[in-house]
Amino acid sequence: MRGSFLKAVGFTIAIIGLFTYISIYVSGLSGTDGGEVGGGIDPETGEKLYWGDGQCSTCHKIGNQGSSTRGPDQENLYVRAEERAKARGLSSATEYLVESMVDPSAYIVEGYGDIMPKAYEPPIILEKDQILAILLYLQSLGGEPNIAEVSKYKDKIPTASRKKVKPWVPPVVVDAKVGEDIFFSETHAASCSKCHVVKGKGAKIGPDLDSIGAIQTPEYLMEAILNPSVQIVKGYETVYIITTDGIPYSGIIKNQNESEIVLAVDEGGVIEDVTIHRDEIEDMKQQEISMMPGNLNELLSVKDFYGVVNYLLTLK
Repeated sequence: MRGSFLKAVGFTIAIIGLFTYISIYVSGLSGTDGGEVGGGIDPETGEKLYWGDGQCSTCHKIGNQGSSTRGPDQENLYVRAEERAKARGLSSATEYLVESMVDPSAYIVEGYGDIMPKAYEPPIILEKDQILAILLYLQSLGGEPNIAEVSKYKDKIPTASRKKVKPWVPPVVVDAKVGEDIFFSETHAASCSKCHVVKGKGAKIGPDLDSIGAIQTPEYLMEAILNPSVQIVKGYETVYIITTDGIPYSGIIKNQNESEIVLAVDEGGVIEDVTIHRDEIEDMKQQEISMMPGNLNELLSVKDFYGVVNYLLTLK
């Protein structure tokens, strides 16, 4: 009897030990460190983060999902990541995706600006396991999610920033409401809504600015307002057209098909659509100058300028 009892105790201890090992192993995969949990590491969680707190959809769309064009369309992303990994001598598409998340400036897709923030730093601040979940979701875009492969790169992903983020304090006292009024003003010379949309309000000539404050810093926004030609969002480049009659047009392509182009043109501060038939085009070329006015520092007072920046930072 005593021998049977000891065997039973030994078997129970072995089972407990096995479950303890499995728990520790799973915790290691999930990136938890004694209570720091940011959600499961699975494609479903990654998808929710992609379209939610991760703010990926502020710059990217996936085929017919979303409408942002600041960054590349990520439909079948994993297939393209494999091609880019080979071209850069990386071991796999997953390594390319990890490197792109860790250092967004490392591999900038041709035609796009260096504007992607580091997701583990302010203002986004994603935990390591949240980034791993997003990577699994990105693998599913043209490939198969592989948690073992993603977990190999866990140590390459920086820990979420723990530094205290001081609220941005402009050099003059401003009110975000004043900035909002200027943004949507129909009479102010610097009216932003004649080209930008926020929450469905405004004109979609330039990029949609919903959630811009959740992904960009005050410094980025100030630079974008004062020097708009430094970073021109893909799809919103200015095009210069000369017709066969010698008439010049400069604007942003709003719509186009095989027979005609609809150009949004700034006519003395008023945006108008001009339809040009392709057989009437003598020459057409892309310009490196933004359609956004480059003299907003003259159109805005110092207080109004910081008011607009303050308003943009509230868009989250």
